[in-house]
Amino acid sequence: MPSREKILEKLAKTLDAERFEHCLRAEKIALALAKKYRVSTAKTSLAALLHDCARRYDRPALLRQARRLGLPIDPIRRFEPKLFHGEIGADLARREFGVRSTEIQRAISRHTTGAPGMTALEKVIYLADHIEAGRDFPGVGRFRKLAFADMDRAIYESTSAMIRFLLEKNLPVYPLTVETRNYFLSKL
Repeated sequence: MPSREKILEKLAKTLDAERFEHCLRAEKIALALAKKYRVSTAKTSLAALLHDCARRYDRPALLRQARRLGLPIDPIRRFEPKLFHGEIGADLARREFGVRSTEIQRAISRHTTGAPGMTALEKVIYLADHIEAGRDFPGVGRFRKLAFADMDRAIYESTSAMIRFLLEKNLPVYPLTVETRNYFLSKL
């Protein structure tokens, strides 16, 4: 596995300062969640640091990368190419950062929309991205506390809040996000 130092060095060169700091904050809370839920801290650290490595791309570049990877470009992801950044990031983690672990790649891939049946590592990265200390939206404090009490409920509630936000803004909701919400509702 690549060293944390090498990853930080490369991320600092490829991400803007705000995104780089977000990744560090996501790593911090992800490691706390990993310790609580007995998830590998080594894998958690790499996945959290790299989860947004593809955010260096602008909209046209995300679409080009999606085409290169053969990802389906449906109307919602054409409208909002940022939805590709998890899957593209997983590919970058493998190709540019030397991450061979499919567990880490999958956690990076799924952090944007979530997915039914996520592993503990995937849940940790999904939640860490949503609740890191720089996030400031209604309910985030409650979601932070809930993440340490019941990850499944935290995913259900934070995903439900995200869907409400998108609907209020008259924005499309990606179907996998709805599937994620419904899956975690069924687990309560």
